[in-house]
Amino acid sequence: MSAEEKCVKCGGTNMVPSELQSTGKMYARPKKAKLSTILTTGVLIRGSICLDCGHVDLSVDVEKIKAVSKAS
Repeated sequence: MSAEEKCVKCGGTNMVPSELQSTGKMYARPKKAKLSTILTTGVLIRGSICLDCGHVDLSVDVEKIKAVSKAS
């Protein structure tokens, strides 16, 4: 993460990259996606953790989620 990235909760700049994980990676998809879209696509959820307050900020690749949304 860049030094310019700030925590949305406390304004701190002590941010580190993170990933969500269960038995595998977690992916986001539009709620009304077609079954074929759900089975063939998913957009990786990225995260940042603030080492000052513990807040976890989540994001996805905007262009990929737009493409998945159009395919739905």
